[in-house]
Order: sequence, then C-alpha cells, then structure tokens
Amino acid sequence: MKTKIILATAILGITTTAALVYGGDEENENKQKVEMRDLPAAVKKTIQDNLGGGTVIETAKETKGDKTYYEAQVQKSGGEKFEIKVAEDGTLIGVGKEQQEEDDD
Repeated sequence: MKTKIILATAILGITTTAALVYGGDEENENKQKVEMRDLPAAVKKTIQDNLGGGTVIETAKETKGDKTYYEAQVQKSGGEKFEIKVAEDGTLIGVGKEQQEEDDD
C-alpha cells in the first residue's frame, strides 16, 4: 500500500513540474517552425524584399488571439542576425535585431 502511495505521489509531482515548465513558455506556446516554401506567397515576397543581402536561417508561424504572424530569422555575411516580422497578408510589421531568448542568459 505504501508503495502505491509513494508511486502516485511521484507521478503527481512529475506531471505538476512538467506542467509548470511548459506553462512558463507561454511566448512560444503558439509558435511553430515553418519551411520558407510553405509560407504564403505574399509573406515570402515581403521577406525577400527585406533581406538586405542576408540569408533566411529559420522561419516560424505565430498565432496570438485571432491574428497570425510570420517571422524570419536572417543572418548577414558578417554574422549579424535580425528578424523580419510579417502579417498573414504580407504586410511588413517590422525589421529589427533578433531578440535574445530569456533562457539564453
């Protein structure tokens, strides 16, 4: 009987910890990697128009509420990285330095 209680407590502790760790990553909860070839044509065009000589190294789709955005991580030949953020309809939202993840500190 004691073994069952200890096992149940351990399982409960593990699942609770996993839920807390996952819940703390709210920013990336609705973000998924997407291949450049799978982006809508208008989004691809906007990204290509704003590369500034850089190369796309990663693209992602992010949903916040009822809005969908696309992000492209771009690297220039000198190593500098920046991000291009585009709305689903191809409207440029912004171009700027890549934001560091808090976990990378």
